[in-house]
Amino acid sequence: MGLLWCMCLLLVLTQASLGTGAWQCPRIPYSSTRNFSVPYTLPSLDAGSPVQNVAVFTDPTGPAALFVAIRNRILLVSPELRLLSMLITGPVGSAECEICRLCPAAVDSPEHTDNVLLLLDPLEPWLYSCGTAQHGLCYQHQLEVQDGEVTISTTHCLYSATGNSPASCPDCVASPLGTSATVVATSYASFFYLGSTINSSVAARYSPQSVSVRRLKGTLDGFSDDFQWLTVLPQYRDNYTIHYVHSFMDGDHVYFLMVQPERPGSAVYHTRLARLSTHERNLRHYRELVLDCRFESKRRRRRRSSEEGVERDVAYNVLQAAHTARPGARLARDLGINDTDTVLFGAFAESHTESRVPRADSAVCAFPLRLLNQAMEEGMEKCCGTGHQPLLRGLSFFQPVEYCPHNVSPLPLANTSCWDKPTLVPAASHKVDLFNGQLAGVLLTSIFVTALGDVTVAHLAPTSSHWPTSPWGTPRAMLTSALCPQVWHLNVTGPGCRHFSTCQRCLRAERFMGCGWCSDGCTHQHECHGPWVQDSCPPVLTDFHPRSAPLRGRTRVTLCGMTFRSRPDPDPCRSAPGTCRVTVGQRGCTVLPEESKSHRPLPAYRRKDFVDVLVCELEPGGPTAAEGPADVVLTVEEPAGLSGFRVHGSATLGGFLFVEPRVSVLHPPFGPQGGGTTLSLHGTHLLAGSSWQVMVNGSACPVAGQPRYIPAPSLRAQHAWVSLWIDGEEFSAPLPFQYRPDPSVSAIVPSCISTGAGAHHLTSLPCHPSPCATLVPASPCPQECESPLLPTRVLCRSPAFPFESKVEMTPGNLSVLLDGATGRWLFRLLYYPRPKVFPLEQEGGHLHLKPGDDEIKVHQLGLDAVTTCMNITMMVGGRDCHPNVLKNEVTCRLPRELRLPQAGAPPVLPQICVNSACEALGWVLSPAASLDLASSLALGTSVTLLVCGILAAVLLLLVWVLVRVWRPAAPPCPCSGPHPAAWRTCGRSCWRK
Repeated sequence: MGLLWCMCLLLVLTQASLGTGAWQCPRIPYSSTRNFSVPYTLPSLDAGSPVQNVAVFTDPTGPAALFVAIRNRILLVSPELRLLSMLITGPVGSAECEICRLCPAAVDSPEHTDNVLLLLDPLEPWLYSCGTAQHGLCYQHQLEVQDGEVTISTTHCLYSATGNSPASCPDCVASPLGTSATVVATSYASFFYLGSTINSSVAARYSPQSVSVRRLKGTLDGFSDDFQWLTVLPQYRDNYTIHYVHSFMDGDHVYFLMVQPERPGSAVYHTRLARLSTHERNLRHYRELVLDCRFESKRRRRRRSSEEGVERDVAYNVLQAAHTARPGARLARDLGINDTDTVLFGAFAESHTESRVPRADSAVCAFPLRLLNQAMEEGMEKCCGTGHQPLLRGLSFFQPVEYCPHNVSPLPLANTSCWDKPTLVPAASHKVDLFNGQLAGVLLTSIFVTALGDVTVAHLAPTSSHWPTSPWGTPRAMLTSALCPQVWHLNVTGPGCRHFSTCQRCLRAERFMGCGWCSDGCTHQHECHGPWVQDSCPPVLTDFHPRSAPLRGRTRVTLCGMTFRSRPDPDPCRSAPGTCRVTVGQRGCTVLPEESKSHRPLPAYRRKDFVDVLVCELEPGGPTAAEGPADVVLTVEEPAGLSGFRVHGSATLGGFLFVEPRVSVLHPPFGPQGGGTTLSLHGTHLLAGSSWQVMVNGSACPVAGQPRYIPAPSLRAQHAWVSLWIDGEEFSAPLPFQYRPDPSVSAIVPSCISTGAGAHHLTSLPCHPSPCATLVPASPCPQECESPLLPTRVLCRSPAFPFESKVEMTPGNLSVLLDGATGRWLFRLLYYPRPKVFPLEQEGGHLHLKPGDDEIKVHQLGLDAVTTCMNITMMVGGRDCHPNVLKNEVTCRLPRELRLPQAGAPPVLPQICVNSACEALGWVLSPAASLDLASSLALGTSVTLLVCGILAAVLLLLVWVLVRVWRPAAPPCPCSGPHPAAWRTCGRSCWRK
C-alpha cells in the first residue's frame, strides 16, 4: 500500500455519467394497453331521420319487437333490426296520415308530429304514442303476436270532443317543450304520471300542466277530467323552467328527475328527484329531494382546474341521463346495501356558470332508492315532528310560501295534515363519482346499467346518444343516437375484446366479457383460429440497462417491461424458487429480490403510466467467454392459483453486448503527492457494466460525483499502479501514475489587476499537471487557470471586480490554491477599473494618413495608471509600434519597415493590448494620392521644361510669320534673257515657266 493509505485520486470517466441511479426504466402509458379506436361492426338500422324514442316489446319467450319513433313515423322493427312495418303519425292534416283522422280536432295547415312519448302498457299489449301536434294528443295501438311476429291491429285516438278547452284539457298530454311519463296499470285502469315543461305561451292554450296524474277512460276516448295536478305559478312560468329528464316506477312510487334553478330568481341550476305515491291521485304526498353528485378531492385523487390551475372539488349539478337497476354484489357491498335493492344511476355533468348548458365534464353517481326514501321520511319528520325548529316547506313555484307546522301533542292520534302537503325535503342526497374523475373532458348523455354476476356493468355513451330504459331479456341492448338516424344492436357484455392491446389487460377483463388471448390479440374464443388461453400470459420485455457488460464481471442488469407478476406485489419473484429465471446469452443472471422490491409502483389512481422492474446479477463468465451480442431472456413460471390468472412463459429482447474493456491512456501521468488531481482514464468499452471503482495500489479512489477526499501530504515521490474495476473485474492502466513534489508559488506577474483585462503568470515548482489553480480576489469570484505554458509557469485570468463607486484604485488580495497543497498563497495587489480605449474617431473608424505623416493617436481613460505594472503594447499590421502612453491618449509611430498598402488594397488593423488582451481600434489607410519628395521634384522639373519648350516654339513661329509678312517685294526674274546668273538667282520659278 505504501504511500497510498493517505492519498487518493479523483477519477473522471469522460463522456458519460456513471451513476446507475440516474437511469430509470421508461414508463409505459396505460393508454397503450387499450385502443378504443378499434372498429367494431354492429347490426344497425337506418331510420331515415333522427331517432326520438325507442320502446322494446317483450313476450314470455323474450324480445318480440322494437318500436322506433321518428318525426311523423313509428317503425316496427324485428329483434334483428329488420324493418317490419311503418305507422304514419303525421303530418296532421295530410292525406298519408290515416290515424290522424281518428282525432276530430281540426288544423288549419299540415302540422308535423314529434313523438315525444312512446310507452308500453305494463299489463296489456298496448303501445301509447303522444306527439306535439294537436295540442299533445295520444294514441293507443293494440298489438297482436301471430307466429312470433308483432303487428298493430287497432289504433284509438285518446281524445273526446267534449270536455276539452283551452283552460282545461285533460286529453292534452304532451308538451312541445318536453314531457316525461310513466304508465302505472291496475286491475281496473291505467294511470299516466306526467311531468311536462311549460311556459306562459304553452300554458295559455291547452296546457298539459307541470305534474299531473291522469286516468285513461275505459271507453278509450281520452282521459278522465277529474285529474289532480301541480303547475308552475303564472309569475314564474317564463323565468323558472323545470326540465323533466327521466321518470320511472319502483315499488309503490313513481319518480321524476328534473333540472331546474335552485330557487325562483336564481341562475344556479341543480338536479332534483320528485316522488309520487301510486296509492293516491291527489298529489298530497308529493316530495322533492336535491341530488348532489360530486368529485371530492379529500377522499380521492385531486383534480387540477384547467381554467384556474388549482386543485378543486367539482359539483356535477345537471343530470343528463338516468337508469335504474339492481347492482352486482361488489357494488352493493361498496354502497352498503343489498344486491336486491334498486339503485338510481345518474350521468351528471358540470354546467356553465349560471346556465344549465353542460360542459364536457361528466360523472356517474349511484343513489340507492331505499336510502333516498329514508331521507325523505327523515326530512318530513323534521318538518312535522316535535322538537325541531320551523322549516320552510319549499316549492314556492308551485304553492304559496309556507312554514312546516309542528305537532305539539306526542299522542299517536295527533293531527297528520302536515304530512299531506307537497314538500321539498330540507336535505340533499350526497354521492361521489364512481369513476373517480376519469370522465373529465367527456359529456355523457346516455347510461344503461345491468348486473352480470357480481359485477355491475355501465354502458355509457357520449354526445347525444342514449340507451333505452328497458334492457333486453337476454344480455343484449339497443343503442341509438338522438342526433343520428341509426339504431345499433349491442351485447351488454360489450362489442368485443380487440380493444385490449396486451395479454394482461385482456385476461384481467371481467369474465362476463368472454375475452381470451389468441397468439397476438385479444378475442372471443370463436374468433380465434389458434391457441386461445384465459388463464396465463407471458412476460413482456421492453428495455434493459446496461446495454453492455465485461466478459467476467458481475454486472447488475435492470429489466423493464410488463406482466412480470400476476399480483400487485413489488417483488415479482417472491414465490417459490425458480419462478423467475433470467439468462443473458449463455450466462445466468441471479434475480435480486430486494433490489426489485425497491421499485415499488405507485397506486393506480395516482399515475397514468406503469412499468414492471426486475434486477438481476450476472454470474461470472468462464475462461471460454467470448465477446459479441447476446439476448436477454426472462422466464416466469407462476404456479396455478385461485385468482384465475398467472404469468407463464418467456420473453426475449436482443441488443446486449459482451465486451472486453481496455485502458489505453492515463492522463495526466503525474501529479502532486498531496493528491486531489483529477485523473482521466481513456480506452475502449470503459462505460460497460453497472458499477465502477478505481484502485490506486489497492486503495479505493472516489469516482467523479462522489465525495472528494483530501489526503495528507506525502513525504516522498513514488509511482502507483492505477486499475479500473468494472463489476468486479480488473482493468489496469498501461503505465503507473507518478507522484511528484507538491508545487509552490514564488511570484505573480503582474503585480496589479485590471478588471476584465489581462492574465497572471504564476511561477511554480515543479511542473503542474493540470489547470488547477484558483484565483480569489477581493470579490469571491474564483477563476480556473489555463494549461501550463512552461514547466514553471501557469496562466490564470483575473476575474471581474464590481466597483461600487468611481474610484481609481482599490487594494485587494489574490490567493492561489494548487492541487496537493495544504493551504493557499496570498499576495497583496492593487485593483484598477478597466481602462477604456476609444477607437479611431474618423469616419467609419478609418484613419487616412496625410502624406508624410506616420503617427497614430488614440484617446484612452485609465490606461496610464497601469503602465508601471502591466505590459501595454500597440500593434499595427502585426508589428509593435512601441506606444507612448500619455495622460489621456496613446501615440504610436509606424515602424519604418511597415509599408502601408496602396489604395484599393485591404487596410491595416491597429490594436492595443494590455497583458495580451487586445482590442481593435479601427483601420489605417494610406494617403489617397501622395508621392515621395524625389518623385515630386522630378515631376515638377519635367513639367517646367515641357512648358518652357512649348513657349519657345510658339515664339519662333511668331517671328517667322512676321518676317514673311513685312519683307519688300523682289523684281521679276529674267528667265528669258542672256544672263544665266539671273537664272541661278531665280531658281525654280524660272524652270516652272
